[in-house]
Amino acid sequence: MAIYHCSVKVISRGSGRSAVAAAAYRSGERLTDERLGKCHDYTRKSDIEHREIMAPDRTPDWMLDRSRLWNGVEAAEKRKDAQLAREVEISLPRELGAEDRRALVEGYVREHFVSQGMIADVSLHRGHSADGQEQPHAHVMLTMRDLTGEGFGKKNRDWNASERLEGWRAAWADHANRALERAGCDARIDHRSLKDQREAARERGDAEREDQLDREPLGKVSLAAVAMERKGTVTERGEEQRGVRTRNRERRELAQQLRELSARIAETMRGLGDKAKDMAQGLRDRLSAAWGRQDQDADRGAAERIAEATAQRGERDRYTREPGSAAERIASRMADKGGADHDQAKRERERARDRDRDRGRER
Repeated sequence: MAIYHCSVKVISRGSGRSAVAAAAYRSGERLTDERLGKCHDYTRKSDIEHREIMAPDRTPDWMLDRSRLWNGVEAAEKRKDAQLAREVEISLPRELGAEDRRALVEGYVREHFVSQGMIADVSLHRGHSADGQEQPHAHVMLTMRDLTGEGFGKKNRDWNASERLEGWRAAWADHANRALERAGCDARIDHRSLKDQREAARERGDAEREDQLDREPLGKVSLAAVAMERKGTVTERGEEQRGVRTRNRERRELAQQLRELSARIAETMRGLGDKAKDMAQGLRDRLSAAWGRQDQDADRGAAERIAEATAQRGERDRYTREPGSAAERIASRMADKGGADHDQAKRERERARDRDRDRGRER
């Protein structure tokens, strides 16, 4: 899969380095450092895929020669701790072919370095990573002084700004992702740290992407260590990276198991929910049926009571003459009510006399 790697560093005389030696190694050529009188021969390197010098239009012709260019850089620097060149090292997507990788690097270098007045010495290597797989990458050596006529002018300090460095790193991800899209590849790279990418995924609610980014970053392994590992020699950095890969693999497997378990739990809960719904519906149906029978029983009992009361009234009416007119019926009912009240008053008087008689006996 495509990986992101874009490092920017300075080749400095203060650390014992030579711009000529660095250019010879990266281009796989034989170059002589005229200041030191030392020859650097890397013509036996077999992993060089492409090399070229890219320069602004106003560049003098002599600077298009690799040996003369970097010997000119060495001659322009007088300090023993001078900064000689800036190097940008970038990993190229494995998903792209050689021609696509070359076009990708040329477009990136032209837009962000050559257009700003820098001369770029570009070398594409096939290379291998610590895991033994092919890892194509590019080395871009950049001049640090402005061009003035036929030579170099002053150091351009604007090129050292930290925001410019961050812009170069972000731009590489953009260029690479556009190239991957043109090639029909789904893979993408991101210049941000794993932590920043996880936080961004969490903010947008992308739980799956957040899980994918939950891994330990791979440490850097030097080219010397990679070469030793390829020859079968175990190195400390190689062991560290293998340990990181193992832990990341275990983390992915555990995360996958957790996702599968969560899916099974969710499916089980859905099954239980459906079963509970069916049980609840059955209970509702039974309850409705029970209430229906109760209503029917109540209606039947009420009908029977009504029928009985009607029969009793009919039997009474056979022996009781009902007044003919409405006025007579009302008078009759009032008389009945008055008679009932008179009988009730008579009974109350009799009970009062009985109580008085009882109290007289007690005295």
